[in-house]
Amino acid sequence: MEAFLHFCVRLLPKPLRKIYDRFEELAVYVYYGVLTTIVNTIVQFGVEFGLLALVPWSANVENFISTTTAWLVAVIFAFYVNKKYVFKSEAKEFKRLMWEFWTFISGRLATWGLTVLIMQFATLFYVREDGTKNIVVYAIFYFLQQVIITLSNYFISKLIVFRKKKQPETAEAE
Repeated sequence: MEAFLHFCVRLLPKPLRKIYDRFEELAVYVYYGVLTTIVNTIVQFGVEFGLLALVPWSANVENFISTTTAWLVAVIFAFYVNKKYVFKSEAKEFKRLMWEFWTFISGRLATWGLTVLIMQFATLFYVREDGTKNIVVYAIFYFLQQVIITLSNYFISKLIVFRKKKQPETAEAE
């Protein structure tokens, strides 16, 4: 995954490469965010319109199960790529690793709650009176919530989870 990103960056014209270099962390976050969104989308749509469609659940139960399943898979993927490739956390001590993991999960739980609220609200618009679903309206709400959640997750990860510890200032030798 990382090799593909670097390959694409090498193909950019020099002015765009300079912009990439200046905003590398954000660009890498967006790249892995897109991959996380793809993982989430495949799972969400696969569960919502796949196996669950064969069982006579209510639309709200189907939506909750598909949203939650997609969230779980995406969070596991996102923690790994954010830690290793985006914020390049070098935390090695167990206490710090656990702090990163639990604050990441906590932040994602908060945004998961927001995701569920948005998608539950969406059922008012994409579920027709006869119980069938309008996939276009569903997709519009889905992608809108993805933008909101992605921005929220970036700021939580950048400012809280993987924040760089300030290095103590050393006194100059006299």
